[in-house]
Amino acid sequence: MTQQPDLVRGAVDENGVYSNSFGRNAKPLHSDILIKNGLLSEIGQHDILPKQSLTAQNYLITDSVCDDLFADEVMISFAAAGVKVTKLVVQSVSDESNESSTEPVKTREVFNQLTDEILAKGITKHSCIISLGGGVVNNMCGLLAATLYRGIPLIHITTTTMGAFDAAIDFKQAVNHPLGKNLLGAYYPASKIVIDPEAFRPLSSRHSLNGIAEALKHGLAQSQQLVDVIVKPIVKQGKAVLRDPDYLTSVCRECVETKVPTLTWYDESDFNEMVPQYGHAIGHAIEHLSWHPAECDQDDMTTLAPLLHGEAVAVGMAISAEVSFLMGLCDEKCVAEHYSTLEAVGLPAYVPANMSIQAIIEKMGYDKHHVGVPSMGLCAAIGKMAKSSETSYCWKVDISTVEDALRRNIAKREELASPPETPSTLSMFDLDASREHIMAGGAMAGSAWYGCACSS
Repeated sequence: MTQQPDLVRGAVDENGVYSNSFGRNAKPLHSDILIKNGLLSEIGQHDILPKQSLTAQNYLITDSVCDDLFADEVMISFAAAGVKVTKLVVQSVSDESNESSTEPVKTREVFNQLTDEILAKGITKHSCIISLGGGVVNNMCGLLAATLYRGIPLIHITTTTMGAFDAAIDFKQAVNHPLGKNLLGAYYPASKIVIDPEAFRPLSSRHSLNGIAEALKHGLAQSQQLVDVIVKPIVKQGKAVLRDPDYLTSVCRECVETKVPTLTWYDESDFNEMVPQYGHAIGHAIEHLSWHPAECDQDDMTTLAPLLHGEAVAVGMAISAEVSFLMGLCDEKCVAEHYSTLEAVGLPAYVPANMSIQAIIEKMGYDKHHVGVPSMGLCAAIGKMAKSSETSYCWKVDISTVEDALRRNIAKREELASPPETPSTLSMFDLDASREHIMAGGAMAGSAWYGCACSS
């Protein structure tokens, strides 16, 4: 429309109430994904930023670990292209296991500090927020871009497997609340999502597997082929393959091609919502409790250590398989395949010791899909979700069923903690992976599992 619009007249009903309405077609959510080894060092050579942002004041936000590893080459590349970028750094911290993480600073307080600093330095509606980091930085920057001036341009440069396989490849942006994970957020698209698999090299095995868990989620729920692409090289070559850019590129591409349909047709079926949430209803509760042990309702919390997001989701998927079996939706083979798949790659599959069932159930009440009772997607088989009706994949689950599933999971953990009476059918790699995660759900202080890592 190039002229002044006509007035829109309202109406008065038989009760004398005047009414009118307004609306407009929403701007479509759209993101372009770019994947290439070495892309970080040449980022200024590509059309990464929106055209209007090239002459605006832009902000690159990173964490202290990624600042040391990547920020200089990215800033130099932007400067060479004549793009004005100011860098802001969020401090990474070490958890009880001496593993770096930005999860503890994914808070309203840090979010507010960043908004204050950006507004004080000055922005326009064309200023772009550029995230450089893992899932936490990606999520926080997404919420910044969504809320500053009611929405300014956003670019994700993700440097972890968690960002590449999950957080950055989505419209969901969020920060945590003291009562639960990702309770404050918005749906907002990054115009470009940049993935350089070579940036994953500094990650410890633990942080690499953190993102692998989210890729496995799509495999277990959608695609046996994706499961094979992820698992077979790890079983054959060991964890060294987690630093192979070619392996990571193949996993990333397969994961993107599996995940993109759930984002593109998100509103067409709740299948596209239940798949990304697979394992999360329970996993979010376990993750939150691992970072807040005082809420675990246990006297002895000495063995409880923080879990990364993917680790908690891995446990959540194993328990979800137990739920599915108890509801008659899948067979024991599907449940066993969940455990063997997670254990084969070295991910936790069991509720951490000293985390009570009651604490998990109570914390699940803060999940956004919890309406009276837990609601979740469940698998019928590996790579296939179970339908709850002709048009839905969302299952409402009785609390008692979740409790029974948790008990089954804990019983298996205790069984593995005892020496087997008969030879196991697991490979030696599987056995090593299993034992690493039995007692602490993957948080093994002092082992080689921990190493320098970019936060995710």
